Amino acid sequence: MEQLKVRKKDILIVNLMLFLFLSFVFLFLQYAYRHHLSPFSVAYLRKSLELFWYVLAPIFLSFIAIWNHHKWAKYFYAFCVSLICYRVIEGLFIEFNKIIVIALFFYVSIAYFLYQLFDYYMGLASLNPNYSKDDLFDPLLREIHCELIEGEKIVAGILTNWDEEGCFVLLNDASGTELSKVNVVINFKGRSFEQHGEVVAHSIDFRGVGIKFGKTPKGLNVFNWDEFTELVDELGYKPERLR
Repeated sequence: MEQLKVRKKDILIVNLMLFLFLSFVFLFLQYAYRHHLSPFSVAYLRKSLELFWYVLAPIFLSFIAIWNHHKWAKYFYAFCVSLICYRVIEGLFIEFNKIIVIALFFYVSIAYFLYQLFDYYMGLASLNPNYSKDDLFDPLLREIHCELIEGEKIVAGILTNWDEEGCFVLLNDASGTELSKVNVVINFKGRSFEQHGEVVAHSIDFRGVGIKFGKTPKGLNVFNWDEFTELVDELGYKPERLR
């Protein structure tokens, strides 16, 4: 997987970072509750940095990884959640508390739900080129050509990855990374497919762009993206089989 520059951050990214921050707050409050301390005590606020520095460090690194859509971001997130859970459970072995157990149950449930959403999001075709800068030969054995059109500018490219929500295009011209709102036009098996989308990411070396689609109704002369994915599925074309 090639590292990308993601232009448009999904709201999920902000929510994940907020959840990790609240995870630290949860650890901070449960410790104060078990030890009968005021969470607003200045002395405890200062002491918390000494007590939980080993949690703050990976959370900070997770912020960076998640914001930059790093391929290991979901593992950073999972590690932080596991560390919080371990620290809370460790305290429960010392002093059992029903309220903390209930709070931990809801915390784990929300954390798992967010992880599943994040895993799905990171797997979207618009964020996965399906080729690597380390490929020795041409990245594709089979090619599905397309054009990106914005106003009077037309940039040719090749589909390298796709799903129902978007696609990734390997460009013939690096200037295509400057595009924003585009129409993706594909001529395939004697049919013309067209879909409007937004460029949400581009590769660091400007080789390709990730495009997220909106909804385009079926036309009389032009087919939309849903009909294209349906056709290629019937023909057995899969992104991984292009390589």
